[in-house]
Amino acid sequence: MTRVRGLDAARGLALVGMVVAHLDTRIDFDPGVAASWRHVGDGRAAVLFVVVAGFSLALTTGGTRPHAGERLADDRLAIFVRAAVLAALGAFLSALGTPVAVILASYAVFFVAALPFLRAPVPVLIGVGSVLGVAGPVIIAWLVERVPELTTSPIGELFVGMPYPAIQWTGFLLVGLGLGRLRIGHSTLLAVGFVGLGVGIVLHQLMLDLLQRTLADPAARDSLVLATLTSDHRSQNPVEAASVLAICVAVLALLIALTPHARGLTYPLEAVGRMALTLYAGHIVAYWAAIQVDPALESGSGALALWTLVVALAVASLWFLRFPRGPLEWVLHRIVRATLGPRDGVSAAGP
Repeated sequence: MTRVRGLDAARGLALVGMVVAHLDTRIDFDPGVAASWRHVGDGRAAVLFVVVAGFSLALTTGGTRPHAGERLADDRLAIFVRAAVLAALGAFLSALGTPVAVILASYAVFFVAALPFLRAPVPVLIGVGSVLGVAGPVIIAWLVERVPELTTSPIGELFVGMPYPAIQWTGFLLVGLGLGRLRIGHSTLLAVGFVGLGVGIVLHQLMLDLLQRTLADPAARDSLVLATLTSDHRSQNPVEAASVLAICVAVLALLIALTPHARGLTYPLEAVGRMALTLYAGHIVAYWAAIQVDPALESGSGALALWTLVVALAVASLWFLRFPRGPLEWVLHRIVRATLGPRDGVSAAGP
């Protein structure tokens, strides 16, 4: 599989946003407050991470010509094995007890849920993905209202539980999968990028206006749709979910279009994206260790976030001068290869 540098850069940017969201002092983003701009990725970085994963999944399963037959069977087995490894790693990281809502177990569920869609037409992928991503919060609220046991079942919790309910977030992955199946020219990527940013910003402002009106009218909160607008997590109300999805697609399109022309300026970000799994796990372990030394860091620290990012960018940049894969990426690759055996044509790259 040929590497798409903009895809690595987008994955790296998503990881940077997640590190800041996890480690920095937690404050709400407000465009009028300069200090809050470093939190512009809160709630958006994780969605970008999943959309990028969907795009990567498309590339590893045939790109614009999805695999069929035995190669498709191999793809499905490889995805399932990767999902199992990610779930195990996620369980370990969650057991450390940091304040981080570890995404890896949910991430594994998204991949498994996407298996039936590997050969779906692009309109189906983008259409179903968009409906789930945007209307997912309402669907989940409706399901929980009628089947409350879902929130107490370990399996049900993965599909309806916050902050990464698979019913909604698999939609973000399917949108990325659909985008990865398309042949898109440079000018079209730029157009998608700028239009997506505009739509995302407008929808965000609309959400703020709707939220203000909803809070001013307590009776309105009895509505299932309007109730979801009061969600604390920005991806989990319909209007803001649409805004986040539009912005993430825009960022991905712009980075794919512009990174090859950046004359190497984005190399550190691309390097971080290439070893995102290692750095994601590493920053949680480092956070856990820091809390053991100073429990006050559990509430977040700008200095801790900054130094974590500096180390991550430096380590990743130097690592790929010598090695082709990050440490955990190499382990995951070896596990998948050992499971599949010596089969011709099987992609070695992971989503």
